[in-house]
Amino acid sequence: MIVKTIKDIEGTSREVFAHNGNWVSKRLLLKEDKMGFSLHETIIKAGTETLIWYKNHLEAVYCVEGEGEIETTREGEIYTIKPGTMYALDKNDRHYLRAFKNDLKLLCVFNPPLEGGEVHDEDGSYPIK
Repeated sequence: MIVKTIKDIEGTSREVFAHNGNWVSKRLLLKEDKMGFSLHETIIKAGTETLIWYKNHLEAVYCVEGEGEIETTREGEIYTIKPGTMYALDKNDRHYLRAFKNDLKLLCVFNPPLEGGEVHDEDGSYPIK
């Protein structure tokens, strides 16, 4: 059995910060945990916009706190994010993620699982390893 708390993650290599300061991801489950997916608590900083394109991963996200929006780059569709909202990037959708006046606290699941230290590259994706 695997049991961890957010406090267990803080200050370790499983706490990953964006180069641009827009987010911090606390990675509770990773590839090495052999669950077939990774699980993260991600905080998107208030007032930020991040271009993301998980072309190598599928992601499902559940909002716990804060308000923001996700905008697809292909269709330009905008969806409101608030506590209780789930969205799934089932088509590797390239998108903008925006947090409004408060931080967004999101629970994120990735398939295939992340290995740990990944941050978005120049096109907004994580490399596949």
